Amino acid sequence: MNNCRTAAGRSCRQATLLSLILVTLFSILAVAGANGVSAEPNDNVAAPTPDTIETVAGTSTNTARIAALTRWQEARFGLFLHWGVYSVYGGTYKGKELWSAEWIQENARIPWAEYSETAANWNPSAFDAEAWVKLAKAAGMRYVVLTAKHHDGFAMHPSRASKFNLMDWSKYRGPDPLAALKSACHKHGLLFGIYYSPLEFRISPNGFRPEDEKAVAAGFRYETLGPKPYASNDDVVKLAKAQIKELAENYQPDIFWFDGTWDKMGVWTEADAKECEAVIRATVPNVLVNNRLGVKAVDFKTYENKIPTSVQSQPWVYCWNLGAFWGYNPRNYSEKNLGTPERYIETLVHAASLGGNYLLNVGPDPTGKFHPMAVDYLERIGKWVDANEECVRGTMPSPFKEKPAWGYMTCRQGKLYLIVKAPPVAGEALSLPALGIDLPTASILGVAGKTIRIESKDGRWLVYPDAAAPIKPFSVIVLAVDSKLVLQAMR
Repeated sequence: MNNCRTAAGRSCRQATLLSLILVTLFSILAVAGANGVSAEPNDNVAAPTPDTIETVAGTSTNTARIAALTRWQEARFGLFLHWGVYSVYGGTYKGKELWSAEWIQENARIPWAEYSETAANWNPSAFDAEAWVKLAKAAGMRYVVLTAKHHDGFAMHPSRASKFNLMDWSKYRGPDPLAALKSACHKHGLLFGIYYSPLEFRISPNGFRPEDEKAVAAGFRYETLGPKPYASNDDVVKLAKAQIKELAENYQPDIFWFDGTWDKMGVWTEADAKECEAVIRATVPNVLVNNRLGVKAVDFKTYENKIPTSVQSQPWVYCWNLGAFWGYNPRNYSEKNLGTPERYIETLVHAASLGGNYLLNVGPDPTGKFHPMAVDYLERIGKWVDANEECVRGTMPSPFKEKPAWGYMTCRQGKLYLIVKAPPVAGEALSLPALGIDLPTASILGVAGKTIRIESKDGRWLVYPDAAAPIKPFSVIVLAVDSKLVLQAMR
């Protein structure tokens, strides 16, 4: 099932029923697979890449886990934080400005000894978990995900499995970032998530350069390209399993967000992934796990670079940056790279119109602060979300396959939201497929006592904003659709 489409005469209520049916169906399939009804891949083969994993929603009959997934879906909007030793470089190495950030160790071929010295001298003394979470909440976000370890192998928590971590290796003497962030999130009613990359540059740097690819095809090993000391795949996988276990035990996150298990980053098998999932579930049964761990039946799928083109049959999230970079790079902060706040508002409503979440990334600077432009943009985005969250938070996708030229739609029982990116000129109407029911009333969200004219013509509803008071981009028009009439139209 790749969309939640309806023709004229179908309703938001049908979309709701369809979603419930899908969750039940996928739950049954998942249980069948767990009981050996479906064939499992060979445990010795490499785990599938993120884009080929078949993710299954509703994999548990545990009501608490289903409730956790529902809460995450209803949140819709979260803050992603890429923060680590790479933040110190800011995309510059030996005076050369690179189009790089969190990948600078590999991109610039920085020797491990040099990179580790940078880590040893790092002191992000301005880190303030409370400030981060308050800003996320002001931006309309309802969960936060922080990188506990990226591909550079440096852990941001006091790891028993490796001294190469913020608390033991660097000059930092402040609070444990993960513990402080979890505490602040829960204090302010946000979900707390941990990002973790099992594989790292130390074993097999990705390269992605034509000359590297040719050399490897001829029998050359990626290890010789990367930062020393070289490590075997077994060493790094063993470390990852130990750190994943301690992260689950010590922090019990609401979300476990995995990355970096690609074939060119080393060998991470489905058996490795299943072993880690079992450890995680034994400690935090209701944590939400994304598809990039490498097991098939997980809680949500991850999209990067491109939003899906239709409603998906499982929960999903789209992640991308405020600007161009995941990690900190001061050159990110220009209007050319950032665009306008409306760019990110549009991404949020686009994802919501297809039933997805939006995880917007910011890279804090090496001291632990957000760039002033990042703060400004998040606050401006938050003003829109605060005024219009009814059309995003806890909504269903658009009930129509058609995407209107003027913007996006979401719905909930009894209401259809028209999120108008491109307001019509005076005298023109917003057009959408008509439901086979009486005409609804129309109003502008947040504007009391103001109704809008709506007509039905040739199987379409025509909504006419007030010419005397033109609506602004990303204003929201609400069509109040009587639930009883919707049920009649379904019969």
